[in-house]
Amino acid sequence: MKEISIEESKRIQLDILKLIHEYCYNNGLKYTLAYGSMLGAVRHKGFIPWDDDIDIAIMRSDYEKLISGFEHEYIKIYDYKKDEDYCYGFAKAIDTRTVLEENTTMANFGIGIDLFPIDDMFDDEQSCKDFIKSIIPLKRKYRCKLLKPSQKNVWWKRIAIRLAGLLVLPYSLKGLVVQINDAIKGIGKENSKYVGIMVGTSVSEKCYMPRKWFEEYCYMDFESNKFMCIKAYDECLTFEYGDYMQLPPEEKRMSPHTLNRIYWK
Repeated sequence: MKEISIEESKRIQLDILKLIHEYCYNNGLKYTLAYGSMLGAVRHKGFIPWDDDIDIAIMRSDYEKLISGFEHEYIKIYDYKKDEDYCYGFAKAIDTRTVLEENTTMANFGIGIDLFPIDDMFDDEQSCKDFIKSIIPLKRKYRCKLLKPSQKNVWWKRIAIRLAGLLVLPYSLKGLVVQINDAIKGIGKENSKYVGIMVGTSVSEKCYMPRKWFEEYCYMDFESNKFMCIKAYDECLTFEYGDYMQLPPEEKRMSPHTLNRIYWK
């Protein structure tokens, strides 16, 4: 097994993003760089130097077309509805020639990029907040079931993760994913004023946004390529991160992901 460096992993992810972009462009689908990838494009014109993944977000109707229609020799889109061992609520486009070991209780898959659906919500912010609060208990159970302790965790956090895991023993990871997604399906109003990315693992209440942010798109530089991004990136990044052009302190410049090994099969 040949180890894959973080830099090589980034190159593989970039190649996957190019393929997803090509498919979306050829089929009239709109997507946007999201989260740290949007921030990286705006602030660094590429990856945030201490980050190691790519996220994109897609309105639900285009998302379903992408995950059902995309085909490639070795890049596969995994989705919880069709892949038994895959237990994230959002899809991933993965290079099946690779293995990425994460500190989760889920089976190991390969290097990939995250594909988040954007769902209809409501016409008023309070209804959005109320719904998000209603599914936070499910998401907390899911995170407790998903995470396993790592040597990178301080000792007390490793104990806390094990104890939390004991509390959710009666639940299955797949069952919780299905519950969360079933709760989200159909709750919103078509063409609602607000939409949300609600299937991520985060329990944050900051996952709803005005629909108008996702009505106009542009192209942003990312690692010497151009990819789709919403024109309202400034409003979106300010909502998510505050003063997003300000670099975090040195001690906080680290990847949010805990990986063990990445290698070719």
